[in-house]
Amino acid sequence: MKTDFTASETSRLDAIFKALSKYQAEISLPQALALIAIARTPGLSVNELAERLDQPQQTVSRHVAVLLGRYQISETVVPRAFIRQEVNVKDPRSRALFLSPEGQSLLKALVADSRTT
Repeated sequence: MKTDFTASETSRLDAIFKALSKYQAEISLPQALALIAIARTPGLSVNELAERLDQPQQTVSRHVAVLLGRYQISETVVPRAFIRQEVNVKDPRSRALFLSPEGQSLLKALVADSRTT
């Protein structure tokens, strides 16, 4: 079966796939996308994050709760806080989302693991 990807692109896709697969016990793909969006734009509210991800606010709220370490996603994985939330200085009724040091470490490891040699 022929693909429309060059050998270099296929190699890069393989590296990204392997990197995401390596961390799938800790973080799901939708959660990883949320984490990346928060890293790219620190201080997003849940509603803003939902707009960026084009997902319902309720769905994104569940992902945020997991990323905050509030829920255990499986019996074998200890909850970890990949993000933190603070009162939004522009609107005290909402919360601003930021990467935690653990979230920064995870994304740095994911980026490093996705680089092809």
